[in-house]
Order: sequence, then structure tokens, then C-alpha cells
Amino acid sequence: MAWRIHDHVLRGEIDNRTRHRVIGRIWLAGLDEPLTLDLEGDCHPDVAGCLLEFENPAPIPLKTRPPALRQCGTAGEMTAARKVRVFDVPVAEAYMMAKRGEQPPEHMANCLYVEWFSERSGAVVIESTDYRLKISDPVWRFTAAEIAERKRQAEEGDTSFANAVDADGAVEKWDEFRCEQLLRESDMTGEKYRRLLEKYADHPDSERIIAREMGWTSLEEMLAEEGVESGDEVEENAPDADDEDEGEDEAAEGDELDEFEEVEEEPPDPEREGIDWVHDEDERVIHPVAKHARDVMRALLDELKEGDENLREKDDALGEFSSQFMILSVKLCSALGFIARRDRYMDPCMIIAWLKRALEIHNEVLTAADAITDHSKFPATRLAYYRQELFRIREKVLAVIGQLRRSD
Repeated sequence: MAWRIHDHVLRGEIDNRTRHRVIGRIWLAGLDEPLTLDLEGDCHPDVAGCLLEFENPAPIPLKTRPPALRQCGTAGEMTAARKVRVFDVPVAEAYMMAKRGEQPPEHMANCLYVEWFSERSGAVVIESTDYRLKISDPVWRFTAAEIAERKRQAEEGDTSFANAVDADGAVEKWDEFRCEQLLRESDMTGEKYRRLLEKYADHPDSERIIAREMGWTSLEEMLAEEGVESGDEVEENAPDADDEDEGEDEAAEGDELDEFEEVEEEPPDPEREGIDWVHDEDERVIHPVAKHARDVMRALLDELKEGDENLREKDDALGEFSSQFMILSVKLCSALGFIARRDRYMDPCMIIAWLKRALEIHNEVLTAADAITDHSKFPATRLAYYRQELFRIREKVLAVIGQLRRSD
């Protein structure tokens, strides 16, 4: 899995005018500071020895946290001459033409493809046929023998980039920062998927279009094959939508039940009761810090429901405060649940990464609390109480992070 950041690139430059070194800067829409690259290796022969500049005519602002701004590592394939097929009409229109048995107009185009690997971010990819490019004259060129050797290494998967990707997590265990980068990468992928779902929700070939836009080539091909093999038959024998949903729900419930029955959780360690776990009011195992956060959150929700009105629903500021508090509670329950359950797959570094993300939500809760200072329907004394509890929760989370770091 790799960060695919091309949608968010504003502009950038890749400089390989010094042999065996690639430096550069890449600006992402919505960020003031660029990513800076300092990589070992060389670009593909078409841009080796050159300064490559590119600009995205339609960047999408980045809504999730970016990769680490300092990118040091290994250069992978870096070229402005990858050959790809490009539709001459919008993707949605092309799929409608294909559905009618028509051949969408297309042409071969040069694709900018830039990839690298860094210890802080893993593999990162920029790929687009839409960028505006500018390439300087080369300062140096590969010899024919060097080009042949590069081709051999690429065919055998024996490049420095390939070796770095293969060794990621195998030679050295990921630290908390690498785990954080994985979570941010997942955020970016999820954000793009949600954006595409909204855009193509009503299109009859939405799954194939989304698979193409996400770069899921194998899934796109599989969906295309299924459409060819069963397209007409599906239309004739398609089940009622309600029946189909019901069947899917039943199947999902069955799968979940089977999976639940196969998993046998270990009982909590009696000696760690009150430290790593406690029982909640339903006798379920929960981490003490998560229970503290959930109890305070529930007390807040109950307090906002006092009387005949629900202030959480009627007041935007109080609604934001309580909603952010709820998100914090869920994040802590999810992350700390691995400790409470003594999960066999518990990774201290990943739990630290989750807890650090929870602390980001904690800051959002405090920001929302500032917005209700002197609120006419929420006494200052009660707000002071919840602020105090929030700081107590933060101290406990930081203590858990410290314990995990010492144990790793």
C-alpha cells in the first residue's frame, strides 16, 4: 500500500542534476509548507540529469493530515514518459458508451510517475496525465550499459526501491511514527473513496468507475468480466431490492456470527484488574481510562437532556462540544481495548499512534469547550468541571503512552 497524493499536489519539482541523488519540493493544496525530498538514486533515463517541474491544474485541498514534510529515503521509478491509455471523454461517459457496446475514444499519453520510499512515510506515489510539465536540458546522461543494467534490475525486482519496500516492517519493526503515517495514509484513501462515492453514487457502473479512479486495476478488471458474463442475465433475474438487502444483511450477520464463534478471547489477568482493565456496568471488560472518558461523556449527555429540551440537538455549540466528546470516548475505547482484552495481536507502537490521534480529538473537545464559555444555558461551574475531567483524561492517556514506550 502506498500514499497516492497526486490529487492533492499543487506543484512540484524533482531535481536529479546531481548523480545518485534526487532532491525536490512538492506543494500540496491546503498546506503552507512543501514536502522536501532528499533521496538516494536516479530518475528514469528520460528525466535523468534534469530538473523536472510539474503543476496540477485542478488540485483538491488536503483534508487529512499530510505525510511527514521531510522525506528522506530511496528514489523509485521517476519518469514523465510512462505510456498509458487515456479516455477522450469523461470516465462516466466512457463507461456508458462501453455499456451500449460502443468503443470509447481514447489515445496513448505520457504519464508522469514519481515514486519514492522513506522510513517515515513508506512508499509515496504521484501519477497523472493531467499535469503541466517542464523539463530542463540534461546535465548528464546514462550510458547504454547503465540503461541495460537498470532494465535488468527492474525486471528482476532488484532495485534499491523494491528492496526497501520489501524490507519495510520485515527487517526492523515499525515505530510509532511509521504507524502514524499508515493511519494518515488510510485517512487519505478513505477520503478519496468517500468523494468518489458521492460523485458517482447514481451511475450504473459506479463500482467500476470508482475502482478505476482509486487505481484498483484488478478489481476493475474483475467487475468488467462479471459485467460481460452476467450483465443480461442479472437484469432479467435481478431480485427485488428489498429482498437483496435482506439477503445481504442475513449473510453478513451469519459471517459475523461465524467469525465471533471462532475467536476465543483470553480472560483478563486478575493481577491487572484496576490497572489494565475493569468491568463496566454490563460486566464487560474495559480499560479504566476508557471507562473514565465514557462515564464523563455519558454524564454530559444526560446533563444536556435535563428538562423538556435536549440542548445537544437545539444548540450548535453544545452539540459540537458533546459530539467531539463522544468521538474522543470511542477513539479511546477502541485503542485501549487491545490492552484491556490482552489482545494477542496487540502492537504497542500502533496503540501509541491511535492514542496520539485520540489526543488530537481531545484538543478539538477543548476548542469546542472554549466556544461555550459564558454560555447562557450551560453554567460556568459545570464547564469548569468537564474541563478538569478532560485534563485528567489527558494525563492518564499520556501515562499509558509512557508505559507502552517503556514496554516496547
